[in-house]
Amino acid sequence: MSEGFLRTMLDALTSGYNRKDLRNAYHSLPMDTNIGRLFSTFDFGLKIIQEQTEKMRLWDDIDNARGAVLDRYAANFGVKRNGSPDPFLRLLIKVKMISLLSGGDIDTVIKAAASLFDIPPENVELREVFPAKVWIYIDEALLDAARLDTAEIIAQMMKRIVAAGVGTRLIFRTYRRYQNSAVINTACTEYAEITLRPVNPTRTFERTAHMNQATYEYAEITVRPAN
Repeated sequence: MSEGFLRTMLDALTSGYNRKDLRNAYHSLPMDTNIGRLFSTFDFGLKIIQEQTEKMRLWDDIDNARGAVLDRYAANFGVKRNGSPDPFLRLLIKVKMISLLSGGDIDTVIKAAASLFDIPPENVELREVFPAKVWIYIDEALLDAARLDTAEIIAQMMKRIVAAGVGTRLIFRTYRRYQNSAVINTACTEYAEITLRPVNPTRTFERTAHMNQATYEYAEITVRPAN
């Protein structure tokens, strides 16, 4: 039960009416008097009107419009849905709006790309490439999943905004770091055999001792890309 309208109406009653319903409204309790029940009915209707009004205000923005409301927007600009989902239809409407106002200059192209990808214009970089081409650079990290899914469609639509005969290319910048270590081992082993014999020839025992020695070198090479 909405308490805003109901409290206002009950609070406006004169002292000749029972004030118990006003206390009930503050504690979300049912109304006890006939005037309280009547105001509660009005409150219910006013709540519905308020919700629909807020929805109309919200859907007045093309980014929030859906269904039949979005169809009426499209009809105003001569765009047909043809079974397209709401997100794609929004893009078609925006492109039509921008193309009607676009002079094909660099600033307009940058603003159009920023609007279609829902990012600030300062995050869009445009380079003119000879002959008659423009490359549009955008950081992939700034885009949400919905924009990434429709990136190819947006790239095709950008061709309608630039001046006739000018080619466009949309390039996403990605910044990722990869690191992989390659381990190189080198080893060297030396084997030595020593035989010892006593000086006294009458004692004929003989003993052989084996001595091994080795060196080990460890090298690690890390390769990183230039960018």
